[in-house]
Amino acid sequence: MIKPATRRLVTTSLLALFAVSLLASSAGAKTTYREPALTVNKQNLAASLHCPVPIIPGRGKQPMMLVTGTGYTGAAAYLIGKPGLLYGKRPICYVDFPYKTTGDMQIAAQYIVAGVREMAKQARQPISIFGISQGAVLPRWALTYWPSLRKKVTDVIAIAGTQHGTTLISGCSVLEPCMPAVWQQRAGSNLLNALNAQRDESPNPTAWTTIRSATDETVQPMTGPRPTSSLKGATNILIQDVCAGRVVRHIPSALDSVTYAAFNDAVAHKGPAKQSRLPANVCDHPRAPGFPESRAAAFTPDPQVDAPKVGAEPAVQRYAFKPVP
Repeated sequence: MIKPATRRLVTTSLLALFAVSLLASSAGAKTTYREPALTVNKQNLAASLHCPVPIIPGRGKQPMMLVTGTGYTGAAAYLIGKPGLLYGKRPICYVDFPYKTTGDMQIAAQYIVAGVREMAKQARQPISIFGISQGAVLPRWALTYWPSLRKKVTDVIAIAGTQHGTTLISGCSVLEPCMPAVWQQRAGSNLLNALNAQRDESPNPTAWTTIRSATDETVQPMTGPRPTSSLKGATNILIQDVCAGRVVRHIPSALDSVTYAAFNDAVAHKGPAKQSRLPANVCDHPRAPGFPESRAAAFTPDPQVDAPKVGAEPAVQRYAFKPVP
């Protein structure tokens, strides 16, 4: 007969083993990631996507989404880049974000999500994305937190992106209010801290290529051990490493011949662009094909108004802190 004291010891040991087993099982179990719901009105999302060079379903070159930066509409960005964009003879779509892309970036990213879904559906194939400044960060936010998009986008070419914030934004306080997207693109912003805390800065299987200029007057630092536009896991190209001594400012970096060559290389090959594959004559002309050297970038003021200035950075949504696959 088992003595009561011995019976209690055995029972306690079995319960302890069961608890350890249950904890181990729970730790090893995979949690299902649920993508955030889109909160923007469906009609507004649909109306924001414009394709001046229409998509032909299942035919022709891969479509490209153009993503503008802060202070511009998609239409203005397309107008500025039109000569080079049309030279590529591929379907092109752009998104018109509210408030000329000066509002909350978390809202703007929803337009990217809806646009990618619609373009890939129309094309019956994955698309590529070409983004400048804030427009280089918005696709990363979208593909990070909506992982189902990654198979719909083969390449993101991110130019002069504020991926880790720019140190050139000063002010922004209760006494000096800023537009939401300005708050969010400062170095050390809550939004960028949340994004950069995720395990992967360039989520696969999408291929990532970044291009930046050392002489960018808006986004810095662009050189040194941690350039703000560079991403771990991406091909990171400094224009001056390709064309020594070239002076390229912020917006013109999207029109540069190195940027154009890197985009073409990326979409022509599996994986990101490779600097070693760029054409030998890439530095012969400062701009992409289609742009005469003397041509100034066209720009027509847009009637859209900027977002109201606020005295604090918009709150980061809860989903941004959850680990993503």
